[in-house]
Amino acid sequence: MTRHRSTVAAGLVAVALIALFAYLSPGLALWLTFIPAMVIAYGCHLATTDRRLPDPSRVLPIYLIGLAWQFLHFGEEFMNGFNWRWPTEVFGAHAMSLSLFVWINMISYAAFALGALAIYRGWRVPMLIAWFFAVMGAMGNAIGHPIYDLVSGDLAFPGIVTSLGYWVIGPILVYRLWTSARPHADVAPGARPVAASV
Repeated sequence: MTRHRSTVAAGLVAVALIALFAYLSPGLALWLTFIPAMVIAYGCHLATTDRRLPDPSRVLPIYLIGLAWQFLHFGEEFMNGFNWRWPTEVFGAHAMSLSLFVWINMISYAAFALGALAIYRGWRVPMLIAWFFAVMGAMGNAIGHPIYDLVSGDLAFPGIVTSLGYWVIGPILVYRLWTSARPHADVAPGARPVAASV
């Protein structure tokens, strides 16, 4: 796949996900969080990983630390009623069912795991998902949770404790995705050259 085609393919994935977020959104919750994050992630992808692939040895360790931390963050939110408190207390919308909340998170984490594989193998289109994790999963949680505390009037709003870890993980991940490039653009670590235009 040529770079032009991979750019278009990533754009189509972004549009499809934005449509899905819009459909699933309780009120404006995902319209004001996930949808802008996807637009930013696509812009970051176009500016960086669509042009040159990141060095897995620099990006993958912090990406996997962030993904591991995300499971702890989900646990905190799950145990404290984030699925109903976030839509109702922050956005004045109807509560999200627990089953929908779990499914959204588990599907997201499966996609984020594939984002790690994309970083390792040098697949351009799925690099959009890696960027979405950096923008929404890491920086979105770091910035969003203190705002949710203020809007709800509860300084212990579900997820605030583990969101603080993303003030360290998030900037490092974004910086490395933005600046790191493979020494040999199409060669995965320890592997023979692979097609890097998927």
